[in-house]
Amino acid sequence: MYGIVLILFSSCLIQTKESNLLYDIEIDYLSTPIEDNRPLPHDSILICFAGNYCNDTVDVFVNNKLYNTSIRTTDERDGIAGDLLLPNYMDIKNFGIRINNGKLIYLEPEKKHYNILLIYESNKATVRFYRKLPGFE
Repeated sequence: MYGIVLILFSSCLIQTKESNLLYDIEIDYLSTPIEDNRPLPHDSILICFAGNYCNDTVDVFVNNKLYNTSIRTTDERDGIAGDLLLPNYMDIKNFGIRINNGKLIYLEPEKKHYNILLIYESNKATVRFYRKLPGFE
């Protein structure tokens, strides 16, 4: 008798949530764009999530209050796990991001005229700042 073996591959590696709690944080201040006081589009900061998210819970805090909780999974086609607009960027004094109840990535920006790319991969969360995010208008 012959049987059919079906093998499914998924971009989400089998991981325990405990291992996702331990991630290093790198904030790349060198990528902060030159001061540009023109308003950002839509009066908002855009946070783009990229890397290896796999049903990861992401909490975003604005001015020390929970603003948004979402479940993120990276799209294999573009490597992006979605984005989030934070309105009224001139009113934002600080914000934080936490992945799977791990360490809080806390930012108190000096300059307010930029957007953020959060890359999460290999148990490392890297924050980069952009005036215009790569691939976004």
